[in-house]
Amino acid sequence: MNRIIMHVDLDSFYASAEENRNNSIRGKPVVICVYSGRTEDSGAVSTSNYKARELGIKAGMPIIIAKRIAKGKDVVFLPVDMDYYIEISDRIMDLLEDESDAVEQVSIDEAYLDITKRVNGDWDKAIEIANTIKNKISSQEQLSVSIGIAPNKFVAKMASDFRKPNGLTIIKEGEMISFLENLKVSKLHGIGDKTTKSLNELGIETAKDLSSFDIEELEEIFGKNKARLLHDKSLGIDDSPVEPREKKQLSRIGTLKEDTKNKNLIYEKIIELSKDMEQRIIKNNVSFRTVSLITIDTELKTQTKSETIPQTKDIQKVVSVSNVLLDKYLEENPDKKLRRVGIRISNLQFSKSQKTLDEF
Repeated sequence: MNRIIMHVDLDSFYASAEENRNNSIRGKPVVICVYSGRTEDSGAVSTSNYKARELGIKAGMPIIIAKRIAKGKDVVFLPVDMDYYIEISDRIMDLLEDESDAVEQVSIDEAYLDITKRVNGDWDKAIEIANTIKNKISSQEQLSVSIGIAPNKFVAKMASDFRKPNGLTIIKEGEMISFLENLKVSKLHGIGDKTTKSLNELGIETAKDLSSFDIEELEEIFGKNKARLLHDKSLGIDDSPVEPREKKQLSRIGTLKEDTKNKNLIYEKIIELSKDMEQRIIKNNVSFRTVSLITIDTELKTQTKSETIPQTKDIQKVVSVSNVLLDKYLEENPDKKLRRVGIRISNLQFSKSQKTLDEF
């Protein structure tokens, strides 16, 4: 069975997340910065939203230059807040895991999904899953994603970049070469500026040029392995698997039936989430030492309270600790209504499963 792989990429993730927690900046150019601390404007741009990019402000640009471009314009500059972004990313990665056979997170805002078994070769089902993911992320996190679906990781990545923001691009087995052939080699994922320059000097401008170039001559210039890799990219060939990485934590988050500060209603949702969490603990054969309660209020502000306990696999410990943490939250925030609540376990230890007869 041919593989069906999905690449999911959150659109201008940091900036969009900042817009969600501060509605007054929504619709404005937003620039997220890593400040070095040496001077007020020393450091570099981490990312920017699409409105800022239209002004010419891009990732990697010195902040001082970005501010010169922004002079006289209503541009918002904010420091990077990794804890906040990781919190959101973790929730989204959990969501992606629910919709796939395997997830390989490659950065805070993108992941590959293998959905081959789930869709059994049916591309229409793959599109349904993509739309489900887009709708869930939109409704639960107020974020948009661009998704590419293809027979392998490389082409799926190229497809997700093809139509942004909020895009969905499907490239099937017989469509890969026609999709790639007119693209500049600089646009092929994994080919950097130095290699692009070398290829251009050989008269290779597009993927089609690269695919038809003599492979032995490429090997003389770039070495056998790199030449083969470049040639494969031009044809959309990529056999690399989607490789799940060992989890550092497990979490489950759900939306309450209504915005509420009623403990009974919130606790009812925690019990519901714990049942699903128990299945994950069993599936991953994992024990844990830290339990966290995640609360998201009606202003979409997230708070996390945690408690460390002796290493255990007992789901009831999650329930009881979460109950105590919920009491603390409600006591400290008597006027806050919650929209969503979640539980998380971390400080994980994975046990090796016993081998089945089939593995001998």
